[in-house]
Amino acid sequence: MARTSKTKKAKTPQLKFYKRLVLNQYFLKLFGVSKLEEIAEEMKKPRYEGLDDDNNTNFYHFLIEEYKDKFKISKDKLLQYDENIVAHTLKISEKRELRFSWKYFQYLSLLFTEIYLDMYVNTPDKLVAELNAYVEEFNGDKEDGDKIEPYTLTDLKKIAFWNATGSGKTLIMHVNSLQYLHYMKQSGRVNEINKIILLTPNEGLSNQHLGEFQLSGLNAELFDKNVGGLLALAEKRIEIIDINKIKDEEGDKTVAIDSFEGNNLVLVDEGHRGSSGEDWKGKRDKLCENGFSFEYSATFGQAMKASGKEALIQEYAKCILFDYSYRYFYADGYGKDYNILNLEDDSKEDIRLLYLTACLLTFYQQKRLFEDNRKTFAPFLIENPLIIFVGASVLKGKKNTEASDVVDILTFFSDFIKNESRSIKLIERLLGGSPGLLDNKGREIFRDAFKYLNSKPLDYTGIYRDILRTVFNSNTVEAELHVENLKGVTGEIGICVGENEYFGVINVGDDSKLIKLCEENGLITGVREFSESLFQKINENGSAVNVLIGSKKVY
Repeated sequence: MARTSKTKKAKTPQLKFYKRLVLNQYFLKLFGVSKLEEIAEEMKKPRYEGLDDDNNTNFYHFLIEEYKDKFKISKDKLLQYDENIVAHTLKISEKRELRFSWKYFQYLSLLFTEIYLDMYVNTPDKLVAELNAYVEEFNGDKEDGDKIEPYTLTDLKKIAFWNATGSGKTLIMHVNSLQYLHYMKQSGRVNEINKIILLTPNEGLSNQHLGEFQLSGLNAELFDKNVGGLLALAEKRIEIIDINKIKDEEGDKTVAIDSFEGNNLVLVDEGHRGSSGEDWKGKRDKLCENGFSFEYSATFGQAMKASGKEALIQEYAKCILFDYSYRYFYADGYGKDYNILNLEDDSKEDIRLLYLTACLLTFYQQKRLFEDNRKTFAPFLIENPLIIFVGASVLKGKKNTEASDVVDILTFFSDFIKNESRSIKLIERLLGGSPGLLDNKGREIFRDAFKYLNSKPLDYTGIYRDILRTVFNSNTVEAELHVENLKGVTGEIGICVGENEYFGVINVGDDSKLIKLCEENGLITGVREFSESLFQKINENGSAVNVLIGSKKVY
């Protein structure tokens, strides 16, 4: 084959999404840095958290002392922004038993928001011009596929926060709403806002947010289509709406999108959800067409990759104001440590039983460690351990003859509780050091897993009975497991030993079918006619629930 004189230039791979966040990069540049790590290295130290005697943050002093020759913001402006952040923080702290101090990344999120909103409300043309100057600089050495399109005034109406789960986005959201109202009031434009709306992906999160708003002393309510408009209220409320309740046309439990005006302040939790779907995204955009929106998500990167839509990638690259995604969260020591323990062969019933007992014993060790050191752990906000079983199947197994994953774990609990002698022998084997649970390289997967238990005088019978007490809320030996459908709560099944307090809850879509399946597999079942949600109480201090079981619905 003849070779042509011209060869096609190899296509350069596109930049990863987080490297295209021009809004975030522009704001970092205002502080004279190009990466968050540069300012975080010193700022993350605990001594900078909290307030000074004048009610200014120690972060403010750090910035004016360490970055006075670098950042492009006047000292007076920085002081004004800091005072605003402190005022809003005190507002949402008044009803909380435990006062909190912002971490460096949370403070920077709020500081970036102060700067942005000040410019957005007071000098929007200047903001567009400065952003476009940075976009031109950014595009200078980029391939066509990586370049960012210029900003327009319309692009300024939305900012987003890429916050890792557990990094405090709910509290940031609360302050963001106060920040926006502050600048709108300051400019005499607060009456331009019709409603303040929080969009959530489901009712569970709506209820959770309502409780959080109440803790922050913010006026909020769950959406009710039968309640009158909010314009008559002296203080605008935050109306919490499950996105699934907003439809094109009016329904019994839904409201038509056209019944809302477009000049709303919209807060979007789990902003990645539906971002690539034309229906959800269209409704979100329509609600704030002439207003403003804040979006929050831990997984913008995954959402952009999954969508593959360049228009969507452009939009979020231009509106993500702060990036504290999981890679930063983990690097700062807040991430989850995990341990994947895969057996080489779990086909033998005795090995499977030993493995499940080892998992239970690992959890018991955490409970024992927590109980023994509760006072020591208190300053670190360590919570009472919870074990979660997430099954691939709830109502059926891989074959018709197999029990579902949920029934399988319930059967294990039942056998462990009522077969004392066998359970004690399994515990003894595990704590003996060589149980024979091997991975594909012939290594004990639970080697050194029980250091805390082995540091105590070993009484295998005592450990078994203490597991009954601490995990299963029972002082009764060889009792029976009870699986009870909680009729007062849809989709919840309580698990207890005899008449003892519930130690576990199953969160499942079809509770009646699961109860029937449990009965068919020899488990004792029942119905509790009047009951409260166990799932909703898991986070409460003193909750007796130690075990949560379910499928994807649990998430």
